[in-house]
Amino acid sequence: MINKINPRALEFARKWMNSETPIEKEKQKNHKTSQPANVTAVFPDKVKDISIFSYDGQNAQFYQELIAKANERFKGTKAEIPTGKNGQVENMYSLKRFGLITAIYHNPQLRSRNLWPITPTQSEYLLEAGVLTNDESYWEDLGLVLYDTHSNEYNPKEAKALQDSLKKHKQDLSLSNSDLEKRLIIVSPGLEKDSSMPHGVKPIVLPGVTQAYTHEVLEKVGEDLNFEGYGLKGGLPLIKQLEKGDRTLYMPNETKDIGLRVLIRDRDSSLNAWNRNLVNSYDDGRVNFAPQAPSKK
Repeated sequence: MINKINPRALEFARKWMNSETPIEKEKQKNHKTSQPANVTAVFPDKVKDISIFSYDGQNAQFYQELIAKANERFKGTKAEIPTGKNGQVENMYSLKRFGLITAIYHNPQLRSRNLWPITPTQSEYLLEAGVLTNDESYWEDLGLVLYDTHSNEYNPKEAKALQDSLKKHKQDLSLSNSDLEKRLIIVSPGLEKDSSMPHGVKPIVLPGVTQAYTHEVLEKVGEDLNFEGYGLKGGLPLIKQLEKGDRTLYMPNETKDIGLRVLIRDRDSSLNAWNRNLVNSYDDGRVNFAPQAPSKK
């Protein structure tokens, strides 16, 4: 005897098999919410009320929560932050800084405090205002300089990953195709875990937070440059400020195949656009935070 299959029952079974279970729906919901939507931070040139990233002090609760979230995301990589209870957080090189930015970016509660690491331009305005002084006992990694991706020696994997992310988000960054062929300052990049990278993470663009722009002085490689005043346009001096003054801009010795470098404000107020170490081992690296303007909706 042949049993006939009810067409309606068969259709119901197909729909049930192709539908999402409650657990699957919850997983999908969590996956979607893990990526923030429409995050747009505003970084004005001038800020005040800066504070150094510390385990204690006025912003201790925020900083401790930030450390926990960053370490949860980047455990086992060079972006992990040592835990502590007292004093300033030391040895804050670039990858740790970018890990903090990423943790804020992905966490609504942290974002609501509107505290972010300062930008290179803000650093220069703070120097001009005397808030930061030229005898500080620390240096600060302020961003990255992507000179090119041709070097096999200076962070080649990270340079390629960053360039790929810049191309993907060029519209968000207001970059043209010709801009992408030039040397770029990268401010407030994020990180993504990647076991194929030397330090376990790769730099990426965080849309709405990361800034990328060209700067005329990046063409002046091959020598260190004296300059006068402050880098109020993008954090570096303009060409017309060069060859005079008592500040120094340290540039790569190479004129091509330069790779990816770190942009630093040194303790003597000089600027450094040649350092190739993403994970400096010196303990006097710090991060300054400042309240930024209200985010755009």
